[in-house]
Amino acid sequence: MQEAVGSIKYRFDFLKYRYLWLAISVIYFIVGIAAYVVRGGFNYHIDFTGGAEIRVSFQSPVPIGRVRDAINKGGWSDSVIQSIGTSQKEFIIRVADMDENTEPAIKKALASSITDSPVHIDNVEWVGAEAGKDTVRRAALAIMLCLVILLIYIAIRFEFRFGIGAVACLLHDILAVIVFLLISGEAVSLHVLASLVAVLGYSINDTIVVFSKIRENFKKYKGVSEYDLANLSINQTLRRTILTSAATTLSVLAILFLGGETLRGLALVMLVGIIVGTYSSIYIASPTMLAIKRKRLFGNI
Repeated sequence: MQEAVGSIKYRFDFLKYRYLWLAISVIYFIVGIAAYVVRGGFNYHIDFTGGAEIRVSFQSPVPIGRVRDAINKGGWSDSVIQSIGTSQKEFIIRVADMDENTEPAIKKALASSITDSPVHIDNVEWVGAEAGKDTVRRAALAIMLCLVILLIYIAIRFEFRFGIGAVACLLHDILAVIVFLLISGEAVSLHVLASLVAVLGYSINDTIVVFSKIRENFKKYKGVSEYDLANLSINQTLRRTILTSAATTLSVLAILFLGGETLRGLALVMLVGIIVGTYSSIYIASPTMLAIKRKRLFGNI
């Protein structure tokens, strides 16, 4: 349907349904709160809970998938398995709980499942959870500083309300990913934490593109409502948004299906982040900016 206001035209009236999509976000967050209560919190990966790190080696090359299957059958389904080098002979196995029986039990599980290559335990070390907790604290601090710096930059470069819209968009995306982790039960690992930071970068990039076009149209068209100019800007950047989202989604899907179990959490979070990041730049950032009365606090540069 073609919309026309004065001398401007745009194809889709995106902002017409902003309250509907806001209600959907609120319901989604309520479901996340319920999931938190039912599940009793997050499912933390061994990166944060601590455990033991066991280094094993095989006489001949063994695919990591066979090692993972053997460990899972032995009862350590939450373990982390990493290959060392390219020989496919050495692996690091991390398990959350360990006692004097764990080491021989793991060796027995590997030997009974992988009979064509003898296994040897090279080293056993304890992995503390403090490093993971420190990483979380540093990441949270980095995100908060990022939001503050972003707010100041956009307030100076555009207007203060643009900065508020961008920060609201990022907070929405963070909460959306957190709720996904709660609902799905996906383990919170260092990979997931890294993907969350990547999601924020993706989201703010899309928001800045829309805001740049909005600012350009604010200067270009006089006497036209900001609502219609925001809709026009979203329509003008829609092709770029679709192409970017589609290309990024294809890359993430490749990681999800071909990257193995280790990268599964990272790919899932990034996939969710692409969806909510694209959605929030339209239905969260722009409506929030429009809802704030126009007032230049810092001016334009």
